Amino acid sequence: MTTYYAILGVSEQATPDDIRRAYRRLVLLTHPDRTPDPAAHQRFIAVNEAYEALNEPTRRYFYDSQLREMRNQVKPLQPGPLSDAARAPRQPPPSTWRRHSHVPTQLNFSAYACIAKRWGKWLSLLPVFILIDFFVLRHYAMTDFISISTSRDGTGNLYNCVVTSRGEFNTAVDIPLSTAGFRVQTSLLFKFIHEAYLPDGTALPIHTTFGSLFGFIGLSLLLIGVTQVKSLSDAARVNVTIIAATVGIILLLIAISGG
Repeated sequence: MTTYYAILGVSEQATPDDIRRAYRRLVLLTHPDRTPDPAAHQRFIAVNEAYEALNEPTRRYFYDSQLREMRNQVKPLQPGPLSDAARAPRQPPPSTWRRHSHVPTQLNFSAYACIAKRWGKWLSLLPVFILIDFFVLRHYAMTDFISISTSRDGTGNLYNCVVTSRGEFNTAVDIPLSTAGFRVQTSLLFKFIHEAYLPDGTALPIHTTFGSLFGFIGLSLLLIGVTQVKSLSDAARVNVTIIAATVGIILLLIAISGG
């Protein structure tokens, strides 16, 4: 089994600096701008995939957990002959169990409807807060160049996905691997990058990918508005609030990842 550690040529106890140095070295050897070899291009993609999994502490933790589970899998026991007790037909449980069991026929949602309506008002703060951070709380900052990979959009256009210490952005311009960092216009709280410049001041055209962010913002506001409708039944209000909370969690994760 080839692991991400083997792809980068480091041990499973490697430090983040070791992983970063190994990634930089392999990118210089396998980047499509450096060699026309198709095999090197495939290895470049594998190196980027391995680095993305091992660079983030959380992703690396889950990947290491998966490795341990795969290595500690126990071979299933072979079924042996059944004993006489196992062959005997199973007896139904005593009738007293059924007599004492109780299943409610209808849930009472009226006790939770007011709480659900109040939660709907609080949930409205999240999309509004994200919109303020996206459009208002912008500032310029210097950011470090971490990694780069290539991808295609829905129309087949090739883009460079640049990962920095303050978020990610897509651009069609080739980025020199010797670039130390960028000057970016980013949001204050979340990693929304609106503009990017090379150290010499050259502006990089950014291919925006905020469609899913605004889609979930619109869905969240719609569901929140439904929770405040007076004619809504108690059961529907509670269920819609649960759905709105779930959408809010997804929206928050998208905002944290930078859209």
